[in-house]
Amino acid sequence: MKDIGAASMSNRTAEPKQQEVTAAITNVVYIPATPGTQFGGELFDRTVVRLSASRYFPKRLVEICILMVEIIILNIPEWILGEKGLPNVPPVEKRIASSIASSKVVIADAVSKGERRKVAVITGDRATEAGIQAVKSIKAKTGNMNVEFLYLDLGSLKDVQAFVQNVSKRTSAVDLLINNAGVMDLPNFRPTAEGHDSQFGINHLGHYFLTYLLLPLVKKAPKARIVMLTSSAHYGATEINYRGITSAKYYDRIHNYCSSKLATVLFVRHLARSLAKTHPNITVNCLHPGVCYTGLFNYSWTLYIITRLGFKYLLRTPTRGARTVLYLALSEEVEGISGEFWFDERIRQRNPVANDLNLQKELMRYSNKAVGFMEDQDL
Repeated sequence: MKDIGAASMSNRTAEPKQQEVTAAITNVVYIPATPGTQFGGELFDRTVVRLSASRYFPKRLVEICILMVEIIILNIPEWILGEKGLPNVPPVEKRIASSIASSKVVIADAVSKGERRKVAVITGDRATEAGIQAVKSIKAKTGNMNVEFLYLDLGSLKDVQAFVQNVSKRTSAVDLLINNAGVMDLPNFRPTAEGHDSQFGINHLGHYFLTYLLLPLVKKAPKARIVMLTSSAHYGATEINYRGITSAKYYDRIHNYCSSKLATVLFVRHLARSLAKTHPNITVNCLHPGVCYTGLFNYSWTLYIITRLGFKYLLRTPTRGARTVLYLALSEEVEGISGEFWFDERIRQRNPVANDLNLQKELMRYSNKAVGFMEDQDL
């Protein structure tokens, strides 16, 4: 794996410096909550970026070190102080409530053909029973009956196509797309239906294909948002492990996972730039939800045992992890902001290699070929 250094970056085509872009956005759109307003926020940001850029720190240890840094610097203080102890950060629920009350943005995953409904949600999952129960729970808690479950297996491009066809029969426009599925730390090479490593195939290729097929519906919405979940693990990769995507011989459980999350950030950068030229009413952002105790820890026996021994109490709950997802999906504070990497409702400095235009183009070519498109086909 290549390290990031002055020499290696010299031949890369980089985007404008992120600080300049963020400063320009801030002056025009809004004043965001910064890492400096979060207890340990600036220290966390500086630490993970330096870890990702280090030429001396073993790359295989970056992901686990970032995980531990996040728990020590952010999770434990938050657990001790409580969210109310975090200075200058209004509860995201109030900001979301304000956004809903303003009625300027229709919040929906889908809108029915004909008369526009206030909120219509379509959830996709391969765990059919869990998905059905989730729909029942949403209806019971919100009173919104416009919620429907559709089967979706992101590990099968055929199933993704079928899902999009079903969505198209139910709606003429998509206002909000949240790509949330993922797997982590699979001990062995586990191929998708098309033969790709499941970590990369589900975490990136499945979402890439789904997003591409849904874009015609997204473009029909007056305003639309695409929200993709990535991870701080994207700091642990300096390149995509392309050989390990289709070959068990070159498969690396850590590198492949970090690569899949870096791919999400690269994709968001490319898609945001592309849509800004033709459909500025559509924004796309990605986020790290924090280290949360979810089913992701069940794929590895090591992580499973560690969490069962009490480690899970140092992790965030899924509800806490969903705050930034909801913030990017619903809040007016992020209106017009696109292409950024977020964590705890703040724009963060992404892995510097994610700004590399050549890496973005290389990923688009590979992804297009992997899902059956022309290599130079654009979104």
